[in-house]
Amino acid sequence: MARDSYDDMVSPDPRMRRGSGSSKVGLIAAFCVLICLVAVVLYLLFAPPQEEKVEAVTTSHEPISVEVKEPVKVVEPETKEVVEVKTEATVQSVKEESSVAPVVARELSSAIKNDISPSNKLTFKEHIVQDGESLVSIAELYSLKPETLISVNRIKNIAAITPGVKLMIPDRDGVYYTVKDGDMLSKIVRRFELDMTWKELQELNGLKSENIKVGQELFIPDPIQTVGAVSASSISFKSPLKGSITASFGQTVDGKNVKGIYISASAGSPVMAAGKGAVVDAGVNDEFGRFVVISHDEGYKTTYAYLERVEVKVGNEVEQGDIIASVGLSSLIPSTLYFLLEQNGITLNPEIFI
Repeated sequence: MARDSYDDMVSPDPRMRRGSGSSKVGLIAAFCVLICLVAVVLYLLFAPPQEEKVEAVTTSHEPISVEVKEPVKVVEPETKEVVEVKTEATVQSVKEESSVAPVVARELSSAIKNDISPSNKLTFKEHIVQDGESLVSIAELYSLKPETLISVNRIKNIAAITPGVKLMIPDRDGVYYTVKDGDMLSKIVRRFELDMTWKELQELNGLKSENIKVGQELFIPDPIQTVGAVSASSISFKSPLKGSITASFGQTVDGKNVKGIYISASAGSPVMAAGKGAVVDAGVNDEFGRFVVISHDEGYKTTYAYLERVEVKVGNEVEQGDIIASVGLSSLIPSTLYFLLEQNGITLNPEIFI
């Protein structure tokens, strides 16, 4: 009985044991399914970031291969092309400049020779005097001063300008200067206060070197707007004072243009009439100090200034060589005569006549 009871407790109904096992299996299966679901969920949650990270890593590796390898292969050829293009352009530019520069230089050199040099060197035109023309009208025709034509053409008598006479017309106003002992181009430039160098004066006169000789004539460009004279005249003049010329026609002295010449001599040296004529004026003024003016034939007039004593009066007739005054220490420039020569109001260069 006790055994049976024991058996009853230990060995229940087989059907009941089978139902309990099925429940356990179901629970286990459900648990496994749940674990699988959880695993799937976890996979879904965590798997994508891992794939993106892998892709990011992959991407980070791939650009390295692209940035390192491909730019070297692609950019270098482009750089070569660019360098080649620039080099070709540069070489071409240099070639063009090197080929153009000599042309420009040659053209400029030609311009200098054909345009600038002629403007530095004195040139002339020929003019044949026509009916109705005068020295003044011809000078106006070429925008020159009558005095320039007088100097260049050695005109001593303006009345000698008649139809058929040939005149040389310079390309600028100026005066001829006769070289004296001790002269140099640089001294002449300073003496006339020219706005040029001695080299330019040399080129103006067409000199091959700076060497000049006594008696040689140089063209001085428009130093005082009036010029000297020379050519045919029925009247002659001679030096009014035995001495040396210390200032020439057109020169600047003490800021003033010399319209005649300065002749220096010992104090008391006699001043003589340069030609036959009549004394038309005599006196003292600020410009000439003590002076005498003599009128001559054909419209000529001579003026003697910076005198110490005057020996003639207005109205006196004088012959060439007559003593009319003296120079001395009381003149504006001691022992110096200021001698001027005009014809019909036009200033002439006395050195050409005496």
